[in-house]
Amino acid sequence: MPGAKWDTRLAVTRDGEPVTPIDSFNPTFNVPVQPLHSLEADNVAYVVQPKAFTFTMAVKAIGPPVATLTDMALNHSKFAISVQQQTGDDWSFQSIAFTDCYITSAASTVVVDGAPTTTFNCICLQTTASRNA
Repeated sequence: MPGAKWDTRLAVTRDGEPVTPIDSFNPTFNVPVQPLHSLEADNVAYVVQPKAFTFTMAVKAIGPPVATLTDMALNHSKFAISVQQQTGDDWSFQSIAFTDCYITSAASTVVVDGAPTTTFNCICLQTTASRNA
């Protein structure tokens, strides 16, 4: 987007304290619905199954934040994803809250021409967001 200035970023927080900024964030929402059929007709009803919200986040694998995240994964510590706004109003949401998040797995990637990154697969048990007016 030409001319856009992005001063806002997502970050991992634990107990309200920032742990690390997030380099990339890829959410996936699943809201499964199972159709039910009868002897007389197809698709006569449906069963709603539990929702699931998972995401993948990548952080730079430099310094203590990755060690903190790894410790959180090994101890099943919950964390939150929050918006860190530096200046301006360039974010689509006024606030966003991914609370009760847990790390389910991690993998590291080494790149030749940049800082190494670690990718964490996570699950979130609760989300809320409010849009900017």
